[in-house]
This record gives sequence, structure tokens and C-alpha cells, in this order.
Amino acid sequence: MRDYSYEQKPETTFSERAVQMIEKIKESDYAVLVGRNNCGKSFLLKTLTQSIGKESSYIGPARYNNFNTLGLYSPQRNKKDERFQQFIQQWQRQNQNFDNSPIHLQQAIAQLSDNQRTQLFQIVKDLLGAEIKIEYTIPENTMSQKYVSCDGHNISYTSSGLRLITTLVTCLIDDDYDTYLIDEPELGISPEAQGILADFLFNREVRRKYFPHIKRLILATHSTIFLDRLTLSNNYSLVKEGDVIDIKQTETISDFNNIHFFLLGNRLESLYLPSSIILTEGKCDHHFISKILELKYPDLQFSIINANSDNRMKEIVNIAGSLFTDLQKSPYRSRIIAVLDKVHDTSVKQTLIKAGIPEENILVWEENGIEFQYPQEVIDTIYGQGNELEIKDDVVSKNGIEYKKWDLCQKVTNKLSLETEYKDELQQKLFATIERIANMN
Repeated sequence: MRDYSYEQKPETTFSERAVQMIEKIKESDYAVLVGRNNCGKSFLLKTLTQSIGKESSYIGPARYNNFNTLGLYSPQRNKKDERFQQFIQQWQRQNQNFDNSPIHLQQAIAQLSDNQRTQLFQIVKDLLGAEIKIEYTIPENTMSQKYVSCDGHNISYTSSGLRLITTLVTCLIDDDYDTYLIDEPELGISPEAQGILADFLFNREVRRKYFPHIKRLILATHSTIFLDRLTLSNNYSLVKEGDVIDIKQTETISDFNNIHFFLLGNRLESLYLPSSIILTEGKCDHHFISKILELKYPDLQFSIINANSDNRMKEIVNIAGSLFTDLQKSPYRSRIIAVLDKVHDTSVKQTLIKAGIPEENILVWEENGIEFQYPQEVIDTIYGQGNELEIKDDVVSKNGIEYKKWDLCQKVTNKLSLETEYKDELQQKLFATIERIANMN
């Protein structure tokens, strides 16, 4: 990596593939740029703005200036030229990067036509439920200055999120431009409001209704909420090695999941979701597996579901499919584990595979019953050494001693400890599967 003196501007460039991807981005109606900090997202947005020219509107992260009253609008014949020149001058500065947007909400609202302002206020009401109006500072005096009222008070006293969303929508309504490049649309906005705004921006019907002038909308984001889920190929991942930026277009659901859960820094646990979902056939299976995983993997979170029967397991998988919309495409498909007895309905395994659970995640014990997986040393302390376990209906016996399955399960789990040694089959199937899934992070 090259060393620069303190006043030198980095000589950032693009890889050959990135140059090709830039042309694809310029042809897209939507494009979402993602990547870690300092990967080149903002640099790419500014490069695109310069390349596209004065028909483009760059909206940087520092995009809100507070104000109390509205000023009068004085038409500018060369508004687009002047704004573009202002952008170029800032972009070409040698001493620092810039984050400011060449916009001011007060001026932007004043420059809208009456019809556009009406649309702006309606959109904000639809998105956030806030009532925005233009009011006079002195009621009943039309010669007094005007201000923007939000739910009865000056907009300058509203939340930063509302003001930031209002700024974005005001920019988008301005039909002087056909391309909008927004750096981090999520800034200052709650996750709920982000979702509302993202749904609004990616709704094709809404865009045709309110923003028919927009040919391209390009976002750079750290928020998975603003990923384009309708067209996966509209999402682009950026990485930077030294001063060279590379761009990869999302091609598969695996690429998309990689962005959603790993590149953007999420973990299933940080989203209050378990590392794995484990489906068991009965109460004893559920209790025993819950206990051993609690002891062996204290840092992982599991959701262990008692299906009560193998047929009921099929129903649970169908429910999971509805929760994750399409289990086949969900990042959770490889994190669901089904544990089956040797004797089970022959249709269960195929149903689970068809639902989206990988075949390697469907574990079938060599003997019929979770009791055969209990640690041998624990069984010997309960029944004594010698002979094999026998199971008949609900009774488990050995050496003439009998316990019902649930009573035995409780005795076994009460004797488990960090030093307990487990049977090879349990380690090779259940533990190995869990560790393989954990290593996917």
C-alpha cells in the first residue's frame, strides 16, 4: 500500500471488472452499492455523478441544514449548471474529501412548484403520518414570512429522521434531474422508518406516480433494509485493495445472503435469531438435546422445537417456510436441523428436502430412540454395567431395572456435566453438523 503525505489526495482507481460494472450501474433503473467502510462506495457515487453530468443529483450524507423560516424563491436560469459546478469544485479539492450535499431544504422547498409541494406534503403524510403545511409567522398577515409547520409546530423542532426523509423526498421530486445518487439513505432514520422509506423507493408504481422523471436511482448503504430484493442483480458489492476498487454484481441468492448477513456485519444472533433451529420428534429428544447443547455450546443460541412426531415435523417445516417467505432462498435453510429416529414415516425425509432443508442436515439415528444416544457412563450409573438397553413401548430396561422414558431422560440429564463423554454417533452427526453451521459465519 502506497504511503501519502498528509496533503496528498489518494490516487484511487477501478479494476477492469469494476469499469464494466460501472457501465451496468449507469444502465440500471436501480442500483444499490454495499461494502465495508472505506471500500469506495462514496467515491463511486461521486465518480458516477461526474460521469453522468448535470442531469444527476448527488445527495451526500451531510444533507440537512436547519432553518426556521422560508425565504423567497428567486429563479435561477442556470441552477443545474451552477449546482453541478459546485459539486465538481468540491469533488476536485485536493485537501480533503467532502460529504456535504449542494442542497438546502429551505431553498429546495421554495423552488418546488405548488403542485410539487402538495405532492411532497402528501408523501410525508403517507410515509410518516405527519401533517406538513406552509404557515405564516404572523397569522392573518400574508405579508409576514412563511415557515414549514409539521403537526402544528415549526419543522425545525421535529425529529432529525423526519427532516432527513423530507429532504430526500424534496430532492427526488425536483424534476430537473433524471438520476439521483444517495449516500447512506438510512442516516438518522429509525429502522422502522427505513423500511417504510425503502418500500416507497423500490415500489415501481409509486415511482411512476410521483417520480416519472427519474431514470436511475443509485444508493450506497450499510443498511440491509435498502437492498433491492426484487432484482438481486441490482445489488453490487465493493471491496478495495490498496487504491484499487473492485465491484461484484450479485448473481445468486447465495451472493445476496452473503451481503445480508456477513458483508454488512449482521449475525443471526445479533438479530435475536438462533444460530440453528433443531427439530426433534419427542419430549425426551427435546429435553436431552437442549441440555447437551447448553453444556457444550454455551456461546451459541439454539431454537430447539419439539414436533412430537415425525409427521408433525413436516407441518413445522411448512410453518417455517411461511415465516421465511421462501425457505429455499432463505439463509436459514442451511441452519435447520431435523433429528429423526431410525423408524419414521418414509415421506418425512423427502418432504423436508423438498421444503428446502439440505439432506446433510437431516440426521437419522442408527437405532430407534434417543435413549441409545445417552452417554454410556451415565447409563451405567443408573442401570449398572453389562447388557444392553431394551425399549418396549414407554419402558426402558436393563439388568432387570425399568424406567419410563421421561423418568429416565430426567435422570440422565441431571447427571450430565462439562466432563461427560458422548457417543461417537452423537458427536459425528449432531455435534459435527452444528459446528459446520457455526463455521459458516
